[in-house]
Amino acid sequence: MRPLGRRVPPDRQHVERFALADIGLAVPPWGVEKGLGLPWWWKQHDQGAEGSCVGFGCSAMMSITNARQRWLRDKTAEAFRYDARWLYQEAQLVDDWDDTPPEEGTSVRAGCDILRLDGHRRIRFGVESDPDPAQGIAANRWATTVDDVRAAIYANLAVAIGVDWYSNFDDPELYFGELWIGRRVLGHIRGGHCVCLYRMSDRRHAFRVMNSWGAGYPPVWLPYDVLERLLDDNGEAAVITDR
Repeated sequence: MRPLGRRVPPDRQHVERFALADIGLAVPPWGVEKGLGLPWWWKQHDQGAEGSCVGFGCSAMMSITNARQRWLRDKTAEAFRYDARWLYQEAQLVDDWDDTPPEEGTSVRAGCDILRLDGHRRIRFGVESDPDPAQGIAANRWATTVDDVRAAIYANLAVAIGVDWYSNFDDPELYFGELWIGRRVLGHIRGGHCVCLYRMSDRRHAFRVMNSWGAGYPPVWLPYDVLERLLDDNGEAAVITDR
């Protein structure tokens, strides 16, 4: 059984106060196919046996977004990799639960709080830096609809989602040569999980998901309507808004 670890915040104040829709990010017309690129090291992006998915999902969001923004700025390709376990451990210290640590899990809200407060620890040539505010974020907002997520990816911003994880999602289905989750009966909720969305396809009506389970779980497609349901059921979808 693969590990999870996302916890649902006890309130929705962060989503209500800082909704992405409030800043008027342009929603693209239908018919868009857009991807932000997958890090070369995605097969090594593995949380192992611990419930540290929030650290991994939020770090993937940072990596993909920063690499894309660097390319748009000066057409230079650069791999941004971050210490996902550090982010997870720090998020536990500022989240809403007194039992973490040692109990596992935290919220995407707490992960974003650390990115704003302390920045992130970048890994370059196998060496971890000290926490650096320049590698963090100044602000983030929360997507609440499929169109919000489409608008974010269209604006070259990856999205970290914290949602219920159904048993169906554990075993991707091969459909016309591509791996999908959520196409059939969702099954039971196994807990909460955090993953990163980095590609949108209006032709497929689906988002592409980067998970944190290493090479054993390649990128998959998640239908738009399933994501809408997940967001409605106390889901969190973080979008960096200072890029």
